[in-house]
Amino acid sequence: MFKNKTLTVATCVALVLGLVACTAPAPPQPTAVPQLATVVVTSVVTPTPEPTPVVVTATAEPTPAVVTVVVIATDTPVPPTETPVPSTQTPRPQPQPTPTSSGPLDFCEPTRLDHWQQLPEDEYECTIILQITGGAPPYTILHDLEEFTASETNPAIVFRAQGCIRIVHTITVESADGQTVSHDYAIIPPWCG
Repeated sequence: MFKNKTLTVATCVALVLGLVACTAPAPPQPTAVPQLATVVVTSVVTPTPEPTPVVVTATAEPTPAVVTVVVIATDTPVPPTETPVPSTQTPRPQPQPTPTSSGPLDFCEPTRLDHWQQLPEDEYECTIILQITGGAPPYTILHDLEEFTASETNPAIVFRAQGCIRIVHTITVESADGQTVSHDYAIIPPWCG
């Protein structure tokens, strides 16, 4: 159906050009050199399954009216002329499920170091392992000013201490279900006794 329309359009264009060439008065010619008129028509009809560009070329000589029609069909698809408009709607954030609590959040107040090792210049690396109960992971743990997140119920807190001064700190644990618990502790350094 598309080819029939294309041929009909091309035929109409050729006939109109032929009529114009036959009825137009010829300008005075100083010499007998024929003049050529070339018309190129590109017709694209969209949307179709296979758009095909059509090129029609008509030449007319001034004295006898001769019209030549050449139709060139190609399988090259014509790119769309419309650009899709991006959506300006902002996607809504999906609500996150509330973590299921396993009871009241708590942990045992440390009374001793679980591990320690001596470092240069009278400094020691100390480790305390918490025993968290209740709440919901992940847990946010604050040891004085140092903060980290853990998903297990027995995370290790590693810090440094010096000399034989009593180790005094505060530990705060917040669970994903919104519960918070805090304990202070004081430990006598085991390397001094």
